[in-house]
Amino acid sequence: MTLSPRSRFDFGARRALFLGAQKAAVYHWRKGDLGSAFLFDANTQGREHFGRYLVETPNHPMHVLADVFEEEFRAETIPHVFGGDREAIVARRKARLFRDTPYFNYTMQGREEEGRRDDRILISAITNPALLDPWLRLLDEHQVPVAGIVSVPLFSSALLGLLPETRDNVLLISLHSISGLRQTFIQKGQFRISRLVQLPRYGTAPYGPLIHEEMEKIRRYLNSLRLVSPDDPIDVYYMLTAELLEELRGARKDSSLMRHHVMDLNELLAKSGSARRVAAPFADQLLVHQMLRERPANVYATRTHRRYAAMRSVRHGLLAAGAALLIGGLAWGGVDFMDAMDLKQRSDAAVRKAQFYSARYDMARERLPNTPVESGEIQLAVELADTLRQYKTSPREMLRLLGGQLLRHPQVQLDSLDWIASTNPNAQLEGRRGGGDAPAGPESRPQPGAEPGAPQPSYRFYQIAQINGRLAPFDGDFRKAIGAIDALAESLRASPDVREVQVLSLPLDISSSANLQGSSSATKAEAVFSLRIVLGVGHEA
Repeated sequence: MTLSPRSRFDFGARRALFLGAQKAAVYHWRKGDLGSAFLFDANTQGREHFGRYLVETPNHPMHVLADVFEEEFRAETIPHVFGGDREAIVARRKARLFRDTPYFNYTMQGREEEGRRDDRILISAITNPALLDPWLRLLDEHQVPVAGIVSVPLFSSALLGLLPETRDNVLLISLHSISGLRQTFIQKGQFRISRLVQLPRYGTAPYGPLIHEEMEKIRRYLNSLRLVSPDDPIDVYYMLTAELLEELRGARKDSSLMRHHVMDLNELLAKSGSARRVAAPFADQLLVHQMLRERPANVYATRTHRRYAAMRSVRHGLLAAGAALLIGGLAWGGVDFMDAMDLKQRSDAAVRKAQFYSARYDMARERLPNTPVESGEIQLAVELADTLRQYKTSPREMLRLLGGQLLRHPQVQLDSLDWIASTNPNAQLEGRRGGGDAPAGPESRPQPGAEPGAPQPSYRFYQIAQINGRLAPFDGDFRKAIGAIDALAESLRASPDVREVQVLSLPLDISSSANLQGSSSATKAEAVFSLRIVLGVGHEA
């Protein structure tokens, strides 16, 4: 046989294993239609050939379609429960009905109309696992991904879409080369019963009378089950080829209970989208084509059977995620590359513009007369002048402050005032008065109401003044004089923007290290004092 080379990335490739009691056939899916096919006997030699086939063919997913006599169906009712409770009930039914097979399934088919409205379920099982186990063991040994296992009776409802019209009661009759005559009854789109009959080898006996005889048997069986009321006829669809259809046309007779419809297999294949044509009256290729096209859900395969299919799905998911990341990275890189090219063009344009203006600057500079200083020094001088202009100030704010305080304290007379402006609030005045031998006053104190550790307001610079004055008239009462000077200092501290007021000297040295002396004949001394005031300026004065 001719085999195609292996491919690791043919995501759409798939194939089907059609299993019967005597034969097994493999069909490949190629470009939306059935491709090559292989037939194997259901014996030791046939399975050896099947194992060789698995070695020499690509490891594409396998859909298993079974058509065997040992498949049973039971219509049951169970309480209307959900989840684990339902699974537990079904597991007990399986243990009672189908204990020795892993090929078991159940489907919901609605609810009862009366009473407790129990759930109706259809339980199905392949009761002879030996028919499938040898083939599935070979698939597992060669790590073939098993997409699922489904039987011909349960999949037959997928053929209803190919019929010209859908009726409530449909009986599908088809021949299969590996099994025999299959009769499946479908009511309102749901599977009810199915029957498989083994016929003589095709060509050794006329099939028309045999099919008619078997159809009469299943009709009587349906009547005994009372699945169909007398008012609802059964539509029988024969899916065969032209020669056998002509033979059945002469024998069939429509009645109030049975209506017969002959369907050519080649017409159904064309309607399903297949270009293949068959001469024999077997519907194998029609069923396999529909299964590979629709890829139905798994019915009988266990988790062990489908482990390699699950691994394949994970691998494909990882490949898809990697491809998405690669495409995303390439797209992101392309955007970054375009941005880099744009920035490179802007950079080149900026360099060219800078070179242009530099050349024009050099040309203009050559036309200028020679100067004793360089242009950089001129620029520095201009910047210094601008800074000085920005920080220029006058003692106006300080004089305004002192003038207001002197109006409140008329006894104070101002002798002199030294003033500077600085960005350092601790700057010292040159030629400081009140120092030297003058008596030392108390240390500076913070402004009233200021919280300890509270942030100080920021100022552009500070005006620092030292005032020298006296109290007039002075009656010789030093205690009263010192109190007046302290009151003046406290009033200054309470003024806005005054950062510090320091008493430099008082009329009388009251420190603990000073000696206090005098005589009764001494004349009245002068009450002179000196203060240091720091005023913060936040704007141009």
